[in-house]
Amino acid sequence: MVSASRNALAAAAAVALAGCAIPTQTTHLVDGPEPVTVQSDPAVPSPGQSTMLTVTSPGADSITFESANGLDRYWTKGDTLRFRLDPDFGDSVGVQRYATRFQGTLLSRLMKPARISVCRQGGCRTIYHQVPVALAEANHRTVAVTAGYNTVFARRSLMGSHSTVLFREVLSSGIWSARGELSDRNWSGRMEGYAGQGERGVALDLSRVVKHAGDLSYGLAVHVGADRSEWLADADNPVVSDRTGWRASLGPSVMLRGVTATSQIGIYDDGAQVLQIVSTRVSLNGNLTEVRLPVSLSAEKTFAFGGGAIVSRRRDALERLVASVQVVNALAVNFGLSSHRSAWPNHEPVDDLRANETLFTLGGQYTLTW
Repeated sequence: MVSASRNALAAAAAVALAGCAIPTQTTHLVDGPEPVTVQSDPAVPSPGQSTMLTVTSPGADSITFESANGLDRYWTKGDTLRFRLDPDFGDSVGVQRYATRFQGTLLSRLMKPARISVCRQGGCRTIYHQVPVALAEANHRTVAVTAGYNTVFARRSLMGSHSTVLFREVLSSGIWSARGELSDRNWSGRMEGYAGQGERGVALDLSRVVKHAGDLSYGLAVHVGADRSEWLADADNPVVSDRTGWRASLGPSVMLRGVTATSQIGIYDDGAQVLQIVSTRVSLNGNLTEVRLPVSLSAEKTFAFGGGAIVSRRRDALERLVASVQVVNALAVNFGLSSHRSAWPNHEPVDDLRANETLFTLGGQYTLTW
């Protein structure tokens, strides 16, 4: 049997690959005056996914569908048999199978034998059929290195007292990115950097397993990063300037190989003030999941705030979502959306400075794994 967590990952891959269109297949086993037809929906189910089978034979009194070893059997009166077939059809015990490679070819389809009996007026006819089952590729890789280039569509603004517009721009530019990831039984690591017009940064995420609980593991995660937003430079206000900000946070994590979710608390120092951080991060690297997926995902939500008042007027909030979908082997299309909002207190709350930045990214990346 495939575990529930692996089923969820396989389902995510199936949705990413198939989208809204789910192919079906109709096989005519017998033609002539007494035809027998089998329809599969979907035609070849994804690993861990069941399929809906419909066996029809006009004029039949009954139809039986059973595994070759007789362990699983479906039967109905009439000329149409419809049932849902699980991937463990014909298995006496749960068997975990993986696709194998032979001379560079991935053998990812298992054909399971079955018998179909169609009865008419006291006489029965037996037809042999094979049901295809897709097998997932076992992923033994633990390291992935990715590099890519994205086109960035940026919208930025800086507001002063009474919502006075001090700066506003909409532009398109390019940004280079690189990322290295590690995933094994006890560690999960991710180091990434990016550089583009007005933006550059680097970050390191590490997660260490403390306790194993089946497929899931529980541990401790650390995040350290630095970023620089040069577009904020303002000679009239030294608080808002193009300085480098440093972040460090720590918190519990939940890990499944290639997938890490963590909530953390920490500090953020922008050179003018030290802020407190509350953040949540989720990352999925399909190249390193136990069953390889064509999808990678990184999501982050971070809120930093200054001390002092009950409701802090010094704030920095970041929300980011980056995803990639593999198109061909090792080559993927990636896209992202991020929103960065900051506020700096002035003499009066109405005079606080506020900065907003929204980024849309679209590009490609290439990944090496071993």
